[in-house]
Amino acid sequence: MVSPNNYINKSALKRSYNEIKIDAPWIETQVITSSEPVSIKDIDNDIERELAFYKQALEGAIEGRKNVIASGVSFSRPDDYFAEMVKSDVHMTRIRQKLVNEEQSIKASEEARRLRELKKFGKKIQVEKIQERQKKKKEELEKIKVMKKKRKGIEDTALDDDFEIALEQAAADDRPKKKQKTGKNAKRVNKDARYGFGGKKRYAKSNTADSSADFLSQFDSKNDKSFGGRKASTANKKRKFTKKRPGKTRRKSARNKK
Repeated sequence: MVSPNNYINKSALKRSYNEIKIDAPWIETQVITSSEPVSIKDIDNDIERELAFYKQALEGAIEGRKNVIASGVSFSRPDDYFAEMVKSDVHMTRIRQKLVNEEQSIKASEEARRLRELKKFGKKIQVEKIQERQKKKKEELEKIKVMKKKRKGIEDTALDDDFEIALEQAAADDRPKKKQKTGKNAKRVNKDARYGFGGKKRYAKSNTADSSADFLSQFDSKNDKSFGGRKASTANKKRKFTKKRPGKTRRKSARNKK
């Protein structure tokens, strides 16, 4: 078998290279050749292959830095270097504001989701409490039904009545008791202070059957307050205890006796 090297004309290649070769300083070409060729035992091993490339590139970078310093060319950026940015400040401010708005919207959505989860959790607890109460109530009713069935065989009706009364009292005791209100409501107190204590206000000074029939208290100066007399109520009370005049039949019978 003929080797591929037999088909390579090395002398012709060297002659062509010398013809096109340009004698220029290194800074113009920046060509660097590694000191040793890359040798990899297993080319299918990605880690070993990448490590060999890394070592070759690191050696070239170090050698290139030395050559640049030797050439006297500065390659580090000075401290007072100023370069105009590709994007304007207005454009960058708009982009920054957009990023801030997106971050705030993400935080707001996360907070809303957290509140929804808490609300669902609260509703779940409330439903569980209601179901627990209903279950407890159902169990108590079942117990009462069982106890009533057991008592059906007893002939003494008085005992049955007492038992049913006791059950009703126990059920009434288990019911939640309403809080008794003490005193008046604050709204009612404020209205009473502003408008009075209620009651009938129209026709308060109108005559009644008793006041219309009481002529003496209306025209007697002794009972009239405008003349310095006693109150009509006191006079009416005393008038109730005065001795009444006997009737016509009694007066007639008294005269006949005489």
